[in-house]
Amino acid sequence: MMARPGADTQLVGDKQAAREIAARRESFNSALTVRDMEAIAALLHEDVVLVPGDEAPLIQGRQAQLDAWQQIFDGMDQVTYKRAPARIDVSEDGQLASEQGRWTGGWTQDGFKIGYVGRYFAKWRFDGLNWLIEAETFVTMKRTGQQV
Repeated sequence: MMARPGADTQLVGDKQAAREIAARRESFNSALTVRDMEAIAALLHEDVVLVPGDEAPLIQGRQAQLDAWQQIFDGMDQVTYKRAPARIDVSEDGQLASEQGRWTGGWTQDGFKIGYVGRYFAKWRFDGLNWLIEAETFVTMKRTGQQV
């Protein structure tokens, strides 16, 4: 059964495809929560590009992104990341889609709790079987930090 997007998520174009993308986004969020590297990999295009929301370098390729996630999971406690789509647009030919929304992230490290909030844009590509994340760009709008 496919997850329903949030009531405030605007779906444009092919609604069924947009719902599939929303469900895959929720699967990605869940995979991050449980640190399931195989599930994360299954949602990423081989040539995926991630533009971080801060000074971190561009991450190019599925394996590079998986390595980055593993490094975060191994080096920090209580890691949380979530993307919340506000709008999903599917192209007329049904091969590409855009997703935009808000993201949150955070972790604890060395006695500090770090948090980030921002906006994101994702490009999805249909490979004939599944929708895959081909690119994501993040903009950090706010950072927080406090001792725990």
